[in-house]
Amino acid sequence: MKTMSLLTAALALVAASPVFAVETLTATFTTPDGGVTADSYSGSIRVTVSGVGQSVGRRYNDAFYGYYPLPISHNPVYNQLTFSTSTLTGHRQRLYDATNFIEGGLPAYEASHVYSFILDTGATTPTKLHFGVSDGMFSDNTGAYVITIAVPEPATWALMIAGFGSVGFALRRRGQGSVVVAA
Repeated sequence: MKTMSLLTAALALVAASPVFAVETLTATFTTPDGGVTADSYSGSIRVTVSGVGQSVGRRYNDAFYGYYPLPISHNPVYNQLTFSTSTLTGHRQRLYDATNFIEGGLPAYEASHVYSFILDTGATTPTKLHFGVSDGMFSDNTGAYVITIAVPEPATWALMIAGFGSVGFALRRRGQGSVVVAA
């Protein structure tokens, strides 16, 4: 009986594995406000960014680092991923540097040019998110970022709470049959 209760609780937790709503957008390097989400978001979200291009002369960059020609470097003023909850204007402002919004700060350089991180939108009510590349001149740029946003579905939260409740119920039932003897 105990084994059955624990097995049921374990299955409830597995069933409550997170399901994420996913949105993917492309943010081109040729306009300040390169990509805007179709959905609205608030709070912290999981973001994955990939893609490379040229946003300053012949220098190649990914979301956070200029990498060719060497040296690999991060410049928070231009040529990096930008983020805002309002329209991006393209001015080279540190205010829009996406690393300002990443929990844990600037990710380490990845040769694959794929970065996953938690982005704090700073929004308390759902709003559309704007992504781009920080540059002053866009006519000579090439490339784009592919941005994937994942947030837990409300049903996922309900399943997780139900799963934890099932585990608690099973543990509580399991404890009812025991007898404590005081010496």
